[in-house]
Amino acid sequence: MLPASNDKNTLSLDELIYTRRSVRKYQSISPPQEWLKELINCAIQAPSPSNSQPVRFIRLASEEKKKLIHDSMSIARDHLYIRIKMMGLSKKIRNKINAYFRFSEFMFDAPWLFAVGTACTNDSGLQASLLEAGLSDKSPSDTNNDISVGLAIQSFLLKATELGLGTCILSAPLVFAPEIEKMPDFSHIKIKCFIAAGFSDETPTSPPRKSFFDIYSEI
Repeated sequence: MLPASNDKNTLSLDELIYTRRSVRKYQSISPPQEWLKELINCAIQAPSPSNSQPVRFIRLASEEKKKLIHDSMSIARDHLYIRIKMMGLSKKIRNKINAYFRFSEFMFDAPWLFAVGTACTNDSGLQASLLEAGLSDKSPSDTNNDISVGLAIQSFLLKATELGLGTCILSAPLVFAPEIEKMPDFSHIKIKCFIAAGFSDETPTSPPRKSFFDIYSEI
């Protein structure tokens, strides 16, 4: 059932799409708890192959858990620094690692932080069925799950924009902490990214976008 809305100032779909920004600085105040359900319910409505609905959202509400992830990222970064030194690589790659690490740390200060992934269940799609029947030797890829995550996140982000929240998607933390899925709290999902959310404390400008003909063609 479509949720009722009495707000005459609700943004149009186009306005939501064009005003959404990636926000990396948040006010300390937490959003109303009831908004959490609105965000997740919108994500649930996103389509998925064969209606498999594999996407999962885990909110990191525990400061202890967030510190554990941050510490594991720091250890992984330091190991990369050691390898760079041992291999005699240039400072360019070290500087890039350092930049991505620093630009990931803000997520731990966001009022809401989510790990987003897909359930670790057997694939019931066509490719899996062909493999099981001996009609193909190609194992199923993560394409279906990746598409499902993207669609669910888009619904989540647009609803957040409508509510007046800023958000940002991060995947770099997974580069620094690839073993994060071995943590008991994440053993049942394959993490694809993190989402930071909260009331924005900055007003990011719109980044350059490709033109219509940069991404569209006919054959």
